[in-house]
Amino acid sequence: MAATGGRAIMEEILACIPTQPLPSSSCTQGPGFVSVYAAAGGGGEAGEDRISRLPDALLSNIVSRLPAKDAARTAALSPRWRRVWASTPLVLDDAHLLPDRSDDGPSGFRTDWRAIADGVSRVLAAHPGPFRCVRLTHVCNYAAARDGGALARDWFRVLAAKGVDDLVLVCRPWPIDVGLPADILRVASLRRLYLGLWDEFAGGTKVTKALHSGEIVFPHLLDLGLCRTDIKAAEIDRLLQCSPLLEKLALVACHNSPASVRLRSRSLRCVLFWMSVVEELDVLVVPRLERLILWSECTGARARLNDGFRTRLKLNIGYVQELKVLGYLDTGIHVLHISKTVIEAGTKPSPRTIVPSVKILALKVRFGVRNEAKMLPSYLRCFPNVVTLHIMSEVAEEPTGKLNFKFWQEAGPIGCLQSQIKRVVFKNFQGNRSELAFLKFICERAQLLHRMVIVLADGDDPASMEPMVAKLKSLACTKWASKDRKFTILVRNGGCAWSFHRASDLSVSDPFDC
Repeated sequence: MAATGGRAIMEEILACIPTQPLPSSSCTQGPGFVSVYAAAGGGGEAGEDRISRLPDALLSNIVSRLPAKDAARTAALSPRWRRVWASTPLVLDDAHLLPDRSDDGPSGFRTDWRAIADGVSRVLAAHPGPFRCVRLTHVCNYAAARDGGALARDWFRVLAAKGVDDLVLVCRPWPIDVGLPADILRVASLRRLYLGLWDEFAGGTKVTKALHSGEIVFPHLLDLGLCRTDIKAAEIDRLLQCSPLLEKLALVACHNSPASVRLRSRSLRCVLFWMSVVEELDVLVVPRLERLILWSECTGARARLNDGFRTRLKLNIGYVQELKVLGYLDTGIHVLHISKTVIEAGTKPSPRTIVPSVKILALKVRFGVRNEAKMLPSYLRCFPNVVTLHIMSEVAEEPTGKLNFKFWQEAGPIGCLQSQIKRVVFKNFQGNRSELAFLKFICERAQLLHRMVIVLADGDDPASMEPMVAKLKSLACTKWASKDRKFTILVRNGGCAWSFHRASDLSVSDPFDC
């Protein structure tokens, strides 16, 4: 792969991995930390050591927020500080051990990676544990390859023995053929695990056999992220079975590896395929699933897919009764199966072809490709209780025929439009007639519509905004079906990028808003 492509993938992955440790009930939060500095500030005599008067809990708060090497240095201040450092759950980020860029050059060619890996080893060995968060995004490759595998022999053994809540392992530099050691399965204390750029997950077939032993490997794991890490479908299946509390599963930048994924879990609440594609995603038994995010958009995504590539998305309606958020369903890539029915243009709704729990639905469509646009009515009929509808319009490089307003008039009744939808967000509006025909159709059918938001494709260009708005004025002449007197149409520019962190945040009610 070209260097630029490798750098782009690296940047995409680093943008998705967690940057903050998981919340810990043992840590005092922000306001307490501010009061530490207030207590240590003015009001005393010059040179007075007021910090040492603070209780150990507040000193531990200070230490927990320092870079690891600075936190370790506090142990030299006094026996009390040594005790505080040892009793504070460790937060270690190997980025804090890197030399100053001004001394090392922009590419890090003079970096002494052995010294940095040794520094990680010393910190892990010196601290008695537990470890709140360990984030290794620079030296994993070196540690995995040197001396017969220091990563497996030393680090995983210490992490397993002393306990770590939150672990991020990214194999850099990349691409180099390095597999993740199977010793990762011994770290049973994990609550969050993100893995990036590993050529093989935990020894491949060897670990699959270990997972099939039936043991609970990760009894506390809540959040699992696999970022451009080769893993087999059977390994994902067993990981789900061996992680009984897992609530969030993310596959990031996994380009058709594995080719198919089966989801069976009694605990999963959120699944994300972020910049990832598979040939088949089979949602079998996931009774607590609330959110399913499908996002294939990344640099050159369409170019990497063959014209005939499709993802079969299978939903078993008997086991997705909590699914409230779904998208982006791409009418050009996703083939939707509900139970045993393949949804096609013209499919009539029935109890076997609807998912009544979905309230927020996001669809992606190329209005210039006739066969893709014709799937919109069929997809909408599958989700009769949608309240918020997001439509992402994509450019058709080779248009195959547009659908005019007459087509939408003849589309027949669509339950969610007539009785449920209150908000529509149309993104990437380019101003073509097919888009306007669809928007007019929405206005004439959506009886409970309260607000329509139209986000312009070239909204950052002031010169392009005026003609786009002029085209949208034709909607004012439409006979609106909405009975809401406060119904409004809001036109705005773009500029707010959707992010993995928003899509995966379960505290955000609508992850597609930005």
